[in-house]
Amino acid sequence: MQIISGKTVVLSVLFMGLMSHARTTVDIQLNMKYSVGGISSFDRHKYINAHSHLSEPDWVGEDELLDILVSDLNVSFGRDNGTMIEYLRQAPEDPDRPGYVDPEYLKNAGRIHRKIIYGSHKAYLHKYDAVNDVMIGGQPHAFLPSPGEEKTKWELGGADAVGEYMGRFLQEFYRNPGEPPTAGQSRPGFIEILNEPLYHFIDGRRGDIRSAKSIFEFHNGAAKAIRRFDPDVLIGGPTMAFPIFEERDFARWDERMKLFIDTCGEQMDFYSLHFYDFNNRGDRARDDYKGSRLEATLDMIEQYSLIRLGEVKPFIISEYGGRDHKLENRVWTALRDWHFLKAATPLTLQLLDRPNMILKSIPFITAKAEWGRKNGVPYNRRLMHQMKERPGRFGEDWIFTDLVLFYELWSDVNGTRVKSASDNPDVLLDSYVDGKKAYVILSNLNPVEETVDLNLSSGMESARIKHLYRVADGPLLEEKTVMKELKSFTLKPEASAVIACSFADSIAITETVEEHKFYASDYNRPITAGRPVEFALNEVQPLTSGEAVLRVGFGREPDRSRRPEVVFNGTALEVPDHYSGSDQPTRPAFFGLLEIPVPIERIKKNNSVEIMFPDSGGRISSVTLQTVDAGLNGRK
Repeated sequence: MQIISGKTVVLSVLFMGLMSHARTTVDIQLNMKYSVGGISSFDRHKYINAHSHLSEPDWVGEDELLDILVSDLNVSFGRDNGTMIEYLRQAPEDPDRPGYVDPEYLKNAGRIHRKIIYGSHKAYLHKYDAVNDVMIGGQPHAFLPSPGEEKTKWELGGADAVGEYMGRFLQEFYRNPGEPPTAGQSRPGFIEILNEPLYHFIDGRRGDIRSAKSIFEFHNGAAKAIRRFDPDVLIGGPTMAFPIFEERDFARWDERMKLFIDTCGEQMDFYSLHFYDFNNRGDRARDDYKGSRLEATLDMIEQYSLIRLGEVKPFIISEYGGRDHKLENRVWTALRDWHFLKAATPLTLQLLDRPNMILKSIPFITAKAEWGRKNGVPYNRRLMHQMKERPGRFGEDWIFTDLVLFYELWSDVNGTRVKSASDNPDVLLDSYVDGKKAYVILSNLNPVEETVDLNLSSGMESARIKHLYRVADGPLLEEKTVMKELKSFTLKPEASAVIACSFADSIAITETVEEHKFYASDYNRPITAGRPVEFALNEVQPLTSGEAVLRVGFGREPDRSRRPEVVFNGTALEVPDHYSGSDQPTRPAFFGLLEIPVPIERIKKNNSVEIMFPDSGGRISSVTLQTVDAGLNGRK
């Protein structure tokens, strides 16, 4: 969206739909591999997966749908947050150690689960074993129950007992590396201690006596115990449901994510978070993360992690997508699925921009999710529903919901990432080359059409276009093939597209560019009118060729300026008048990030940055410098 002064905020809300780019140009260098932290390949296991696991009972009897999902749409499985709890509910207490699960029970139950249930009874699933790349996690009310809601007949004895159970579960219920599927499912590489504990214990359960500090200390105790039994699994948290850092002038950051890093940072291998765009959040209308808000959120964590721990720890985004409170807890509608879909691909594109920092990201698309049925109303975000749930249709058979369109859109994408750039921050872009094909992925963040001019190498013979957009009250995935070079394409409002460009010969990748990121030594600084806030960017590798961008994250009340004066090593920078995504007009505060080009000749080993706003209030949350040794990819 275009940056505006505080006085014109109300006007922008009224005319938000008119703020389109006249015409967008995207440049794609098919011969130039784009690497971030040494990673340049599209990893489908990491990004294109379902919030389900191969042996989930939801797939029993759904062989045809399962085969379509895995074989035709190339989807992996990503998360199992139920099996560990199911076995806990049946677990007896260790007769010699009150509060701990009996190890003999875990040994026997694990052997049956591993070798008999998965290894033998579910042998028909072994042909899909390679895509069963799941992480596991604990549910807060099962592992940290409040008085009166214990799920077992006895009470777990705290963090050490929970961690021991999780560690033993990882060892007993999964096969060892190198063993075949007949020995069980492959052992998960990631575990979250608790799923959304702050939402369950603090936001959603008013009056619970637990503090965030006590929940985080529980993470530490459980992590130490897990490692006694499984030193290889990567452990993370806090699996935060709503990372709204800027709330109350960043008090929520201090009380939650900063506190988590301070308390648990040394014990955690990764940070886990959830991101949802809301088409309607309660009665506040739109509340999106996609665009600059997601960038500002992740940059702030990265920067403080480096300051506090001396390292930038990676992320797992174990849930993300779109929601609409006004359509939830009701019968299925195609419109509700559209609100999920219009957020899923742009969020995926932004996570793809950090391949070195994302260990796994999982769109929250569950299987049948019958565990979530309430008062006869099925759960909201699920991949399968019964025929009778669609208007005018009948029968008990299970079919795909419209959420399958996310996987149909992405079904072919593969290959090596190549350098690409959009001149419109509201048209997100990524590109991959695989043999004779190039895949160009586009997402339109604007609620109006955007015409995109494609500037890529000549020689294209044809283009197969998948275009996911809204028609009437639901999504449509339109597919068509153009038997000539495609020079431009018009994205529908909030639509996404995958364009598979075909060439006569294999595309030769002859060059490689590498992206680097450098962090300021300070962060989260208050803003005072007319007073420069100084930051130091040290130990930067100067460039002889390429491009650089200064990334400035900030959060302010809606009526405050969003266009600061920025001076880099004594040179005033030209601050762009656009940032990516929504103006956030219905939120109590704006939280986003500006991406400001920096002349590479101004970059030194040690650099000074001065940022000054014309009015007081809010904070500069992060300052980083992103460089590419030749060219720059992104939303610029």
